[in-house]
Amino acid sequence: MVVKIYTRRSKRQLIRFGDPLPEKPVRAKRIIQNTIYEGLKLQAYINHGPGRITWAKARKALNISEAKLAHLLKIVKTLPPDFVKNMESCNDENMLKIFNGRRLLRISRLKTDKERRNEIERLSLKD
Repeated sequence: MVVKIYTRRSKRQLIRFGDPLPEKPVRAKRIIQNTIYEGLKLQAYINHGPGRITWAKARKALNISEAKLAHLLKIVKTLPPDFVKNMESCNDENMLKIFNGRRLLRISRLKTDKERRNEIERLSLKD
């Protein structure tokens, strides 16, 4: 008796006798977040929300950590306003990959506005 063997390597070895293995599931495309848009949305919620909204109330309402809240607000407040305005409505995936949350936070921690602008220019020309 001859039986066909189907194998697939993944995290573990899959073996099936007779019937072929089902197709591999297709991974969903990764959605790249616009950090500037998230920060501006958060800032608008805090400034124009119902009554006096503290960080603790905003954090609970939006279900985010206090660290992320602080990082997003720092990014929005310290980066140059013209850059924030341009990136607010940006849908270009390459630009969003270049200016991800971690990199924007690192830029916002630079001492002077001139250093921040130079770093933004350097990264946008790199594209």
